[in-house]
Amino acid sequence: MDDVTGRPIAERVRTVLARGAGGAIEAGLLTRPLRSARVRDDGVIVLVVDVGGATRGSGSSGGVAAAGAAASIEIADRVCTGRCGGVASRPSFAIDGRPSVGAPDAPCDDECAVTRGVVTISGIVTASSPARPRRLVATDGGGMGPNRESGSLQLSELQPLAISYLSADGVHVVPRGELAAAAVDPIGIDEQAWLRRLGSDAGLAARLALRAGRQIAGTRPWIIGADRFGLDVSVGSPSGGFDEVVRVPFSQVCNDSDDVQRELAGLVG
Repeated sequence: MDDVTGRPIAERVRTVLARGAGGAIEAGLLTRPLRSARVRDDGVIVLVVDVGGATRGSGSSGGVAAAGAAASIEIADRVCTGRCGGVASRPSFAIDGRPSVGAPDAPCDDECAVTRGVVTISGIVTASSPARPRRLVATDGGGMGPNRESGSLQLSELQPLAISYLSADGVHVVPRGELAAAAVDPIGIDEQAWLRRLGSDAGLAARLALRAGRQIAGTRPWIIGADRFGLDVSVGSPSGGFDEVVRVPFSQVCNDSDDVQRELAGLVG
């Protein structure tokens, strides 16, 4: 279990991937933006690679890796907490800095965005489709080719050999079988929407912090995490030191919005 999120690491990783978060893929000397990575029930990772949006150090706009080649992906477990006032329903923060689909023009700063960890998966590419051009790639967050042509997408399958989650607590190794068997958190997958919804109630975070026994005078509590097990509330120090993350657990595991509303009513009602 991770102390910050309060959920099994395998479930955390699968939920991060299920959100469709972007990242980067490396194969040999090539590095490309990764638009999404999803886990099949057999444990294979299905990748959607933007082969037209080259990152620094990448080569031509061809495919990333042929079948049989080694590759690794990195995806940041990062969310916008809503302080920036952004309107994107579920932004994806790419490690290579590429803007996310529907993200606001001004990126989230450290005051708003919270990074809990980084998912790293290394393995062997077992199948890869030809790169196919897509008209909307250049306008919906994807990259452009070297001649300003619309970007192209490539679908690949990655047989994972090593899966890890790097957090403030260290490196957590996730067995492939555990990742394949893990469920997707029904609340965590929509964490972005939940944070903005909960943040619209200016006093909710303060009431939760007080219930947890924290002094909030001179601070600005803010809800920075939501999953089916509970909420994470950031409480700053009146002296301006580091913020403390307070875990507010639910009395029962939540499976839908009705469950969350009942838990909130019980916590602050």
